[in-house]
Amino acid sequence: MKDSKREFCKFCKIFSIVFLIIVSGAALLVVIADPFYQYHKPWLGMPVMLENAVYQTPGAARNLDYTDVIVGTSMTENFHTSWFDEEMGWNTMKLSYSGARTDDLKAIFSQIFSREEPVHHIFMDINTYQLTSPSWTAYVERPEYLYDRNIFNDFPYLFNWDVLADSWGRILDGIMGKADNIDTAYTWEDPELFGAQKARKQALEERFGHAGEVSATMDSAEALADMLDVCQDNLDNILPFIRENPDTEFIIYLPPYSMLFWEHKVVSGDLENVFQMYYYAMQKMLEYPNVTLYDFQNEKEIITRLDNYMDSAHHRPEYNRYIFECIKNGEKRVTKENMEEKIRDMYEFAQSYDYAGMWGE
Repeated sequence: MKDSKREFCKFCKIFSIVFLIIVSGAALLVVIADPFYQYHKPWLGMPVMLENAVYQTPGAARNLDYTDVIVGTSMTENFHTSWFDEEMGWNTMKLSYSGARTDDLKAIFSQIFSREEPVHHIFMDINTYQLTSPSWTAYVERPEYLYDRNIFNDFPYLFNWDVLADSWGRILDGIMGKADNIDTAYTWEDPELFGAQKARKQALEERFGHAGEVSATMDSAEALADMLDVCQDNLDNILPFIRENPDTEFIIYLPPYSMLFWEHKVVSGDLENVFQMYYYAMQKMLEYPNVTLYDFQNEKEIITRLDNYMDSAHHRPEYNRYIFECIKNGEKRVTKENMEEKIRDMYEFAQSYDYAGMWGE
């Protein structure tokens, strides 16, 4: 009986030692390969592979090499960093992810400006939902343990089979000489994604998801006051970084939404308030000399052709190139002097547009 007990204890000890060696080895492999760049930039010839924006963005923001950044939502994912590098002389990193709210932007900016290296330019979009949704809402849940500097809560990263598989993948990429994918990271450029029928179908699904908006049940003045309060809360996640980093130029643009988007604002009774909110937000952003603001919402030849869209807002990738060209050449810029005229023009166009004809295409 004693021999059996002794043998069992010996087995448990050996098993525990082997288990600890395997687990420690796996964690060490994760630290060395570091596929989320949580601790360092790539070692041993491994490439930078950006494939999981929510999980890789904080580490990439802290540890990869760049002086200029693309930040924002899915609207910015189809910009190529090579455009900025080759034509504007930047050294660009893309730190965008789909559905980013302003609280996400705040978290990303905190990582960017935690570095000692200067940041020359931040290129970003700003969207209606980012200004009208409560600042604490999230499209996807952020892994907060990757956004802090506390290594003692990194267990979900170090001891994770998926991350271990990614680590092996990065090592194999290095052995095979695979190149960085920074230029095309997160792009979605398949032409099959776009078309009028797809855009209309998706727009209808979006509207069911937004039924019963608060502003539709409020007095217009009350709804506007509520919208501006929410807008200010969201701006409070962004403006402090602009104010505290005067040597960084923030290039901010408003994307061109399709007329399906504006039809929804007309039907919900929000159209005028949305433009009032834009006026308020633009005024706040233009208070800072290191902000240059561009507006592409009234690109009528783009926004009236539903074949350009996959839903009410997301446009074909060739218009990312168009937006880049305009900004490179200083076109479509919003100033304190022309802001009111631009807003009024788009408001009048959206208010009087023939939406019935749009559905009859």
